[in-house]
Amino acid sequence: MDIKAAYRRFRQWQLDPFEYKAKSPSSHRCSNCGTEFVGNFCPICSQREGMGPITWSSVFRSIGEVWGLHNRSLVYSLVQLFLRPGYFIGDYISGKRQVSFPPVKMLALVALLGVLVDYLIGSPITGVFNNDFDFAGDKMLFIDNAFEWMNLHPDVMSLILLCYLVLPNYFIFRYAPRNTRHTLPQGFFIQVFTAIAFLVINIFYDLTSLIWVAYVLGNLWQFFAYKQLFGYGYWGTLWRMVATLVCAHLLALLMLGIDFSIHMIKAGESDFVDGFKLFIKLLNRMLTNSDV
Repeated sequence: MDIKAAYRRFRQWQLDPFEYKAKSPSSHRCSNCGTEFVGNFCPICSQREGMGPITWSSVFRSIGEVWGLHNRSLVYSLVQLFLRPGYFIGDYISGKRQVSFPPVKMLALVALLGVLVDYLIGSPITGVFNNDFDFAGDKMLFIDNAFEWMNLHPDVMSLILLCYLVLPNYFIFRYAPRNTRHTLPQGFFIQVFTAIAFLVINIFYDLTSLIWVAYVLGNLWQFFAYKQLFGYGYWGTLWRMVATLVCAHLLALLMLGIDFSIHMIKAGESDFVDGFKLFIKLLNRMLTNSDV
């Protein structure tokens, strides 16, 4: 087996994996609107040529479409998302909509699959947030409840935290060699695809409990996705990715601190500045397990 030739074919597939069939040269009558046309789709109502009466194959195809088992399938989109992540995302945000299963729908289905896996295997729900503290009495019970909610929904919290990558990506990768000056709406879809990949990796962790393998896979996926999407070299991609993650975490902590301080004011416990200071102490306790 020629490994170099196989790798070259793989690289060519990464860059251009799609082969579109030429349009049919014969004339067709649209079964929907009756228009005579030449090609694969009716120019009036857009129905595909060759559509006829309902058959058993129509039934199975309709059922498969719910889960993306058809043209632009969910499975094939996930394969692309992991084997050519940056190129795949770049194709979609640049206007090649037919390369992917609808991303928001794909996110919903993968999230549903993750919930189903959690339910079936009965995996313990864990998270990075600890609700084992009592620092302000009964008046601050709602804060305890907030951290308990975050602890019980780590997947949702991961999706929320990924949203904070949109702005850092927008500024840090603003002048990248590839997909330069990408817009905030494009950044939204970049994070949708990122969330899908991390949910799949989280399902892998739920099934195997290999937390370090999942952690390494997540970081490697993000690195190669950024490298392919924005076109920087290895070092340029690495330091920008680290800078993006640091900025996203700082932004998330800032917003969480502001929200915490506002709740402190509403509870009548302190003013905004004191509330933010208490949040910093609470954060320090969560990280070091020390007293507030």
